Amino acid sequence: MNAQEERSRDWVSIRRPFAKAGLETMTARYIQQSFKPHAHDEYVIGIIEGGVHSVWCRGIHHNMPSGTVVTMHPGDVHYGNAAIAEGWKQRMIYISENEIGKFISDIAGGDKFLLPDFKQTFHDRPDLAHSFAQFHEVLHSSPLALARDVALDSIMRVTIGALSPDFVKAKDAKQPSGRIADAVEFLHNRIEDDVTLDELCDVAGLRRRQTIEAFKRCTGLPPHAYHVIQKVKAVKTMLRDGFSATEAAARAGFADQSHMTRHFVGVVGMTPGAYALDCQKKY
Repeated sequence: MNAQEERSRDWVSIRRPFAKAGLETMTARYIQQSFKPHAHDEYVIGIIEGGVHSVWCRGIHHNMPSGTVVTMHPGDVHYGNAAIAEGWKQRMIYISENEIGKFISDIAGGDKFLLPDFKQTFHDRPDLAHSFAQFHEVLHSSPLALARDVALDSIMRVTIGALSPDFVKAKDAKQPSGRIADAVEFLHNRIEDDVTLDELCDVAGLRRRQTIEAFKRCTGLPPHAYHVIQKVKAVKTMLRDGFSATEAAARAGFADQSHMTRHFVGVVGMTPGAYALDCQKKY
């Protein structure tokens, strides 16, 4: 491979710090990548470190240059690609509500389970992005658990302190309600199945169009897209647990491995094989 070909390739690295459930870090350079509409169960906190990322979030388009800090709540639907030929570089942390709640309680000096309340998704803060990058490099790469723990604590304090002066109680977080909540749960419980719209309508007690529109209002996605994302999340879990990509695809109800891979890359930003290899890496 020549230098030109190397510069045109996407490159992604993920880590799951030892003993940290609900935490994943990523560093990536994307040129060809195009993300499908999707959302995360976790908070997404990160930076654009180079280039420009074109992204749609909550129905609004943004061009994010280097120095942008990203703060997404669980469930924020987003998608995008490169805004320039050179692509973009990013550093991200995906952190569960439970894990981030521990930091908030510590910062707030109480034992109530609170969560950050980011008023904006994208912040033009090169100063904050610079600090984040330094701490993230330690969190993502250091072989020392204590160094990673201190780096994560520093990221949380710097980012939350600057961008989320207010907190909310965990129970105030947006949750599905009513019959559509039953439909959402139904899809979660039927990951391996090829669910029909009629089945979903029966659960929701609504007509076809009503079910689709109610589902989109609730989750930000139509039912089929939401179900595919849950399948992809199930594949991620199985790959971390040591299943082969072929077996994970079958267990998650994809038609075949290529069908799964296409959706996996569109949501996760890397191939299932690359993700599985990164999950096996030790610091």
